[in-house]
Amino acid sequence: MFDWIEQIPGATLDDSEVVVPHSYEEAERLRQEIKKQERHLKELLPSLSGIPVDNFNDTMTNFVYISDKLKEFYPRTYSRLTKLFNEMDIEWGEIEGTKDIWIRDYMPIQISDDRFIVYNYNPDYLKDSGEDYLTNSYAIAEGSLNHCNKEQYDITFDGGNIVTCAEYLVLTDKVFQENGKEKYDPDFCDYISHVLDSRVIFLPWHCDNPQKPNADVYGHADGLIHWAGDNRVLMSNHRDFFPEEADEIRYRLEAVGFEVTEMLFDVPNPNSDFNWAYINYLQVGSKIIVPTFGIPEDKQALRYIREANPECEVRGFRMRDIAKNGGALHCITWNIKKRYYLSN
Repeated sequence: MFDWIEQIPGATLDDSEVVVPHSYEEAERLRQEIKKQERHLKELLPSLSGIPVDNFNDTMTNFVYISDKLKEFYPRTYSRLTKLFNEMDIEWGEIEGTKDIWIRDYMPIQISDDRFIVYNYNPDYLKDSGEDYLTNSYAIAEGSLNHCNKEQYDITFDGGNIVTCAEYLVLTDKVFQENGKEKYDPDFCDYISHVLDSRVIFLPWHCDNPQKPNADVYGHADGLIHWAGDNRVLMSNHRDFFPEEADEIRYRLEAVGFEVTEMLFDVPNPNSDFNWAYINYLQVGSKIIVPTFGIPEDKQALRYIREANPECEVRGFRMRDIAKNGGALHCITWNIKKRYYLSN
């Protein structure tokens, strides 16, 4: 499902840094702890102040950025993608000075028209790569955003682990590990809600052995779900890999009123190397681009997304080269509402 990052020859990661080993008994203990913390969160959420009725979301965006490294590492994909942007009248630009193509993960989080959250970008799956692939999120924000409200927080996020769903922001609970906190620590839950100025839903995440083919070392919510407006949420085919975890993800979303559609595929010989990645699509305003792979699941995936977003223009984009390295369209783009204060 998620392979190691191999953007250019020589990129390596140390497996030992991202293992989260636990026995069956430990897993059950954690599950019971999660349930207890969920009850706490349900009591907490109504008391949170300053929560917007609807968070800033993809439908409000009008511009998409890509990393300058996309042209260097994947020139043919860069050429085809930017051509499609032009055909769909999607305005786009490049962010200079990045160190890898996964721009979503280190760029600021847009909270409103002129408000951005800047955070620490220091994922565990890059700890042994040194400075070669670790983009400085603070420096890149200073170079890209001018005269806008940039709020800097000493908290570690990956931008790909923050997904807007109506009045909620959704993250996997890997965020606790990344910040050295116990899972569902109440004070840290409060702090995340404060930083993001939103109600938060935490989805379960695990990685028992990162060397397994389907191991999710990244823990990004944008590899699991995508909001489709109102109370509609699309969910990947996570059930094909981890059915119990998929049940828990669905439960947590439905518990607050979302209708969840799982993108499950009825095809001979499903292609697990790629069919997890459809959920990682890009939406800019009313225009959607879906990663495709030349496999039977493509047609069904496009139908799921078109039916969930009936008022949107939906196009497919072939991108096996990117997806085989653990990400897709949402990962390699940063869509925002661009105003006068943003540099070109």
